[in-house]
Amino acid sequence: MMRALLLASLTALGGCITLLPEPPPPPRTFILEAQNVTASQGAPIDAVVGVAAPNGERAILGGDLIWRTGDSIAYVDQTQWSSRASDALQQMLVETMVRQGRFRAATRSGEASADFEVRWEVLDFEVQEETMTARFVAEVRLVRRGRQIVASRIISTEAPVSARSSQIAADALARAAREGSARIGEFAADAAAEALASAAAED
Repeated sequence: MMRALLLASLTALGGCITLLPEPPPPPRTFILEAQNVTASQGAPIDAVVGVAAPNGERAILGGDLIWRTGDSIAYVDQTQWSSRASDALQQMLVETMVRQGRFRAATRSGEASADFEVRWEVLDFEVQEETMTARFVAEVRLVRRGRQIVASRIISTEAPVSARSSQIAADALARAAREGSARIGEFAADAAAEALASAAAED
């Protein structure tokens, strides 16, 4: 009798265990990287440029993909970048400037002595619901050794988002960021070249 009661209890317990909720699927992970970069046509610059980590809101520079509707933002469910967006965007810009080939070298700030430094704040890095576009906006400053600001500019790029899909949203955000990095690299190189030419003319 006791054995029958024990078996019945174990059977009931087993039934309870199967009623527990299934664990959520692991998040899909997307990579932010430079990929194909076209070499710049301008004259080479005999200078090293450092790229600082970007400043900006923690929400848009974290590990989540952001979807904005009006004044509210939401994270794209079960989706994330492979690393924090701030780290990935900094590395993307370094790689982009290296492959563009204008500067003698490009590094992360602090890794080597640099003649110039790119300091930037990411103002937008999100999908906009109203226009179904992925936007990348950054305020960029090129600073010469000694903290002298050489030039500053707002860089803004967009890529269309054709459907409400995490894959499509991530691809569009990555395209916007890559185009933004290319424009930042061109801006920094042109501004550095002009600054060096002006300094040489004054000597």
